[in-house]
Amino acid sequence: MFHVIVRARKDAKALQYINKRNYGGFLKVSSLGGGRKFNEVEDILEGLKDAPYIPILLFGEKERELARDITAYFFELRKPFYSRILRTKKVRNMRVDELYTHLEEIKARFRLGIEWNGAYKLNPENPLGIEINPDYDIYLAFGDRFGENMREILGIDIGSVSLVLRKLMNQEVYYSGSMKIAEVSKRIGEETEVLWKIPYTEEISLEDIIKANESYIRAFEKASESFLKQFEGYDIIVPWSGGKDSTAALILASKVFRDVTAVYVKMEYEMPQTDEYVEKLAKKLKVNIIESFVKMPVDKYGFPTHNNRWCTRMKVEALYNAIKEFDSPVLVIGDRDGESAKRRLKPPAIERKNEVLGTFLEVMPIKFWSGMMVQLYILMNGFDLHPLYYEGFYRLGCTICPSLADWEITLLKKRGEKNLPPH
Repeated sequence: MFHVIVRARKDAKALQYINKRNYGGFLKVSSLGGGRKFNEVEDILEGLKDAPYIPILLFGEKERELARDITAYFFELRKPFYSRILRTKKVRNMRVDELYTHLEEIKARFRLGIEWNGAYKLNPENPLGIEINPDYDIYLAFGDRFGENMREILGIDIGSVSLVLRKLMNQEVYYSGSMKIAEVSKRIGEETEVLWKIPYTEEISLEDIIKANESYIRAFEKASESFLKQFEGYDIIVPWSGGKDSTAALILASKVFRDVTAVYVKMEYEMPQTDEYVEKLAKKLKVNIIESFVKMPVDKYGFPTHNNRWCTRMKVEALYNAIKEFDSPVLVIGDRDGESAKRRLKPPAIERKNEVLGTFLEVMPIKFWSGMMVQLYILMNGFDLHPLYYEGFYRLGCTICPSLADWEITLLKKRGEKNLPPH
């Protein structure tokens, strides 16, 4: 989670309005008490340097000197932060919606910004020049089967590790080192299309990438753990699919809370190897796990479609029924901004109500993380990703999911899967 820091209390008041309106009040907003010189705010900064949330520093044009000194101070701390001078004299002079747009772009920088120095390293200053968009994501393509599938199916050599910028409509740009080497369209409902490619790769070490990003990701882990601690005393439930995002959320929750219950709702047409992965990882994490099986009557309802996701309703109902005996459930879910605009626009915690559970909370501790951050976090903690990620999958679901792209269907066919959506 983020801590937005401004010079004056009136600036903080303007941002607090955005915080409550767009983020449910779950960001932290504070001022430096109105000081105009570094020596006037130094004591306040000393109190902030060990705070868990990630700092975003906003200044007006009239505060350039102060911004320079404070930016230098945070730089010496060697922790993730970002500083920006806005085009208005004071932060509070900017229109609310424009200020909100700045916040969304800055948040995206933390998960998309990259520098290249023999390894990919997260950096909101973004020296590599990755295209920053609040609805984009980045992830790492690695694994022998991933590389093999890219070569055999698309004729693209991505090398040992490739950085992938995932844009709107499943359009992906592949990097090797500092070079863009390919662009691929994986638009749902259309054939996978290689838009362009060049024959270039650099030898890149996944271990070096993990090492280069460890302190950065640990800082985000600390922020997410601090966010989760607000919900101590509740029954902590993690809906767990075996996918990377719910797995990262489960690892986080298991570090914060003594008792965590994972709920694995197994659909009839689950992705291959998910059962084995969930069973193996649950033993390593030593978490309580509830399993629920959902039969999918395709003969009755037909294959799920974008307009009729009857399968999703059944999965959610099974989840709620599995946890209805808990007195005060909080669902820790793995939703992230980079997955879709719909998820980005949700606050980090939402109060929901239904007939089965009554009123309950959904909280999203990795909401501001990228796919790359999630991958590295799981690996840093000594766990493997689901095997399908090493073959070329970006997301997991069911083998008859209407959101499967042609690329994913091709990978499933290559594995010999028979139960696939009409294509």
